[in-house]
This record gives sequence, structure tokens and C-alpha cells, in this order.
Amino acid sequence: MLEQAPQGAAEAAASDAVSRAVAALAGRLSCPPDQALGQLRRLADTYRIGLAEAASAVLAAVPGAEGGADDRLPPEFRHHRYLPTPARAADLVPTPAQAAGGESAAQTDVSRPPSDPEIQAILDLLPGAVVFTVPVREDGRIVDYRVVAASPEATDIRGRRGRELVGSSTVEDYPSVVGGEVWLAYEQVLVTGRPRSIGPFTYRAVAEGVQAEALYTLHARAFRGGLLVSWVRQDEQRRYAARLAQTERLGNLGWAEWDLTSDTIEWSAGLFEIYERPPAAGPATLDEIGRLVHPGDRDRAGAAVAALLEQGIPMDITYRLQLPGGTKHVRSIFKTSRDAKGRALKAYGIVQDVTAVVAAQRDRARLADIEAELAERQRRLQAEHRLVAALQQVILPIPSSAIELPGLEVAVSYQPAEQLARVGGDWYDLIELPGGRSLLIVGDVAGHGITAAAAMVRLRHALAAFVVTTSDPAELLGYLNRVACEDPTTPTASVIVARYDPQTSTVAWAQAGHPPPVVLSSGRARSLDRPPGRLVGARLDTRYADASLQLSTGDVLVLYTDGLIERRGGYEASWIDPLLSATAAGAGLDRGLASLRPANPDDDMCVLALRTVDRAG
Repeated sequence: MLEQAPQGAAEAAASDAVSRAVAALAGRLSCPPDQALGQLRRLADTYRIGLAEAASAVLAAVPGAEGGADDRLPPEFRHHRYLPTPARAADLVPTPAQAAGGESAAQTDVSRPPSDPEIQAILDLLPGAVVFTVPVREDGRIVDYRVVAASPEATDIRGRRGRELVGSSTVEDYPSVVGGEVWLAYEQVLVTGRPRSIGPFTYRAVAEGVQAEALYTLHARAFRGGLLVSWVRQDEQRRYAARLAQTERLGNLGWAEWDLTSDTIEWSAGLFEIYERPPAAGPATLDEIGRLVHPGDRDRAGAAVAALLEQGIPMDITYRLQLPGGTKHVRSIFKTSRDAKGRALKAYGIVQDVTAVVAAQRDRARLADIEAELAERQRRLQAEHRLVAALQQVILPIPSSAIELPGLEVAVSYQPAEQLARVGGDWYDLIELPGGRSLLIVGDVAGHGITAAAAMVRLRHALAAFVVTTSDPAELLGYLNRVACEDPTTPTASVIVARYDPQTSTVAWAQAGHPPPVVLSSGRARSLDRPPGRLVGARLDTRYADASLQLSTGDVLVLYTDGLIERRGGYEASWIDPLLSATAAGAGLDRGLASLRPANPDDDMCVLALRTVDRAG
């Protein structure tokens, strides 16, 4: 009976170590405790060590795992002990000699020689930075420690990693440790068998002439005659935290973890900023977040959360939040970790503020709509331009060469505006009268496009009809003004009417708000003084008067619309020079007019030139 008590105590100690190791692995690997226990058993079976010994290795490798297991396990696993198998549990029972002599388990472990391949195989499976180091003794005194195994994630201040650390000497490679706090702690662990945590402390070293230092927290535990030493580089942790914070700021995001077993929530600083919540208030609960969701998105977001927690369906949803600073669009991506029975243990993920992205998408959509509207408008303008051009070609054909009339050579030039929508206002007409006389007309309807073209057609046809009753230019303009004034939809127009009599070589002309004709004679050009006359369609009581002009053989009279001379901010004065040079050289009128260009590309240009000729000659 007396021998059973130590064995029961040893089994209890082994059970507690295994429970704590399972909790440490579950927390470190983010897996359910059942999976962590399976991993621990595989570790023990593979390398033919006891479950308790494997647990001891895990506890030594995972910092902070020395505390009780109950506050690390979910509720359904609390107060439950994972007992080692009887065969392995017996390994931890002190012998009668040990019990009588008071020899500790740690002292017994010290007597066991280390097995490098076996321990290296164990460390290969452990997370974090862990090495197995053994003391080097002279005359029973520890003079050095040498690393005989290292985990893959172990890295020293000089950048050596994993198995590169095997064989390193504390005295040679880390001389500043010798005789210091860490050195003394190692000796205490070997003597007492109790684990020690040291730090945070600053380690300083000179590597290749460069002073370097780092902040560490170190954990040492006696194991099989040596020490399992694990550490965390605190300055690296701070750098990682700073990088994570910078990533959150750049990405407008934050992370969250929700422990469903304890109903505790952890938020990053970025998430507090997204939700405009002071960190002192702590993370918001699920109900509080639900009240912040826009009513229009609440059902959709709630269904996604329910699917995440109840069915384990990953959540990736964008919705709106109503916050004090205004409405935000956020994207939430969450997953869950679940136990062997499929119950959710933890929900974790990120939340990203995508307000700017959504706004940009809306802007792109609006831009696409505007582009579509502009394309449709351009299509309509092109169709209108083709219609107006076809209409003008039907009612206002432009001759390809000069026209011969009694005593006259007549040439016409017409150039539409460059802009598609600004076609249709300028026009001309040539009408042969009885007795060999000719009536020459140039007009310019206010405005552009279909409306101007339609008005031009009405006025042109009306004027041609009035010629049946009279050929007097002033009377014709009076009739035309009455037609324009009586139809309120007709825009105003400038018109000039000239009648040439070949018998007398005289021109009788009248104008309605139109630019004055220009006469080219004997190599010189002059503008005529205009008789009175307002625009047709301006006032019904307008009176028009005739003026007369005597031409000599070879003289040229030029009638034109203002598109030839009126440019933005002024008038083009040199337009006549090319025409004057061409006519003085005896060139045809059509060749002379070919050199003329509109002064304003936004306006039409119509030019009619007549030159008196001696047919008898």
C-alpha cells in the first residue's frame, strides 16, 4: 500500500502535464483539443517515448505553457485529464531507491545521456524557436553549453536558423551570456529540475564588427540531461506588430477573433478605427454590431453570420454601417475553427473599409453612363448631320464649276461648319428673270442644325415664289420679313438680294442685316455702303431700300455670309487677298473661291461671286 501512493502521485503529475501540453498545442496550432492530443500521441509513438515525456518536451518548447490547463481548454474539455497509457506512466514512477534517497526525477533525467537524432526528430515537429542544449563539464563544473538539436523556426541574432545552430557553443558564439542571468538560470534549472522564464532581457553581441542587440524572453526546462530552451524575440514581435498595424492602415482593415466557448472578443486597433469606437469601450458585441448595420443590409448580413456559425460556411460579404461619421461600406471575411463534432469553437477574420472602393465603382459606373450618353448623342448628331447634308444637297446643290448667265460668270462656294451639329444655316439661290436679267441671293439663318435647315428651306422657297410678283430686291425682302414675323417658330435671318441687268451692266441690291458686298475692280477691292434694313423676322414694320451699282466688264461682285469674315474675337480682313490675286491674274472664279476658308470653324460659309463678261467679244 505504501508503494501505491508515489505511483498515484506520479500518474496524477503525468496526467496534468499531458493536459497542459494538449492545451498548449491546441492554442498554438488553433485546433481542437482532440486533434492536439492525437498529435501528442503520434509524437510519442513515432519516437518511442512516453506520452508524459512528449508532453514535457512540448511544455518546454511552448512559452507560457506552464500554467494550469483548465483556463486554456474549452468548457467541454475542462476538468478532464488525458491519462498516459499504463506502460508509459510507469516510466515516471520513482524507484524505491529514489523515493528513499530523495533523488528527484530531474536528477534522474540528468543521468540519461542525450540522443541527438531522437531529440532532433522531436524538435522538427515543434512550433517556435526551441533548442536542446547540454552542459559541458570539467571537474564537475559547467564550463559551456552546446546545442545538439534545434527546431526549424529557431533563429539567433546572427541569422543562423534551424539545424545551422547545431554544434554552436554558448562560450564561443554567445559570450555575453557567460556568467550572467541566463547562465545562472540554466544552472538552477539543471539543479532543481524546475523550469525558469527569464526576461525580457537585452542580448548584445558583436557580429563581424557590427554591434547588434535584441530583446528576448527565454524559457528553460530540464529534459534528458540537458535543457530545452525556447525563446521569443520581443523586438521582432514589436516589428511584426508595427508591420501589422501599418498593413491595417494601408489596407483600411482590422482583424477580430471571437472565442465562442468563452464568448470573448478580441479586436485589433484597425477595427476600432473602422467602427469609430474608442478602445477603452472594448470590442462591440455581435448584437451591437448588428444594430450598426444599415437596415437595408441587416437581413443579408444576419443570414451570412448564421451560416458561418451554424454551418461553417465561410463569410465574405459587403454591407453598410451607419456610424456617427456617416455611412461606411465594409467587407467582412470570416471563418470558424470547429471541434471533432463540428461545433464552432472560434470565429476569426478581417473587416475592411471599402467605402472609397465602392465610391470609385459608383464613379466608374456614372462615367460609363455618361460615356454611353455621349456615344448616343454623337450617334444622333452624326445621323442629323447626314440628314442635313442630304437635305442641303437636294435643295442647295453646289455646282462643281462656274455657271454662265447672260453677261455673267457665276461661281459658288459652300463649306459647312466642322462641328457636326452646326450644319444648315447658310444658303444661296440663282434665278433667271425675263429679259436676260438674273437674281442672286445669299442668306444666313440664325442657329444651326435641323431647325436652321428647315427655316432656310422655307425662306428660300418663299423668296422664289415672290419673284412671280416682283423682282425688286427691297420689295422681295419686305415680303420675306412678313413671312418670317408671322411664324414665331422661324428664326431671324440675314439676306442680301441683287438683281443684275446685262443691258445696262447695273446691279440693284437690298440687304436685311447682311454683310455688305465687295467689288473687285482694276486690281482693287472695296466694300459697298449698305442701304437700311434689319434682319428678316426681327420686326414686322421694318422697311427696306434699294441701292444701285454700275459694273464694268471684268468687275467682280462678291456676296458672302459672315462665316467667311467673322472669327472669335474679331473679323478676318485679309480673306479677300487670294481672291483678288486670282481674279487679277484672269483665273476662273471657281479657282479663286477654292482658296477661301471660313474664319470661324464653328460656322458655315457660303460665297457667291459674279463677274461681268462681254459675250460678244
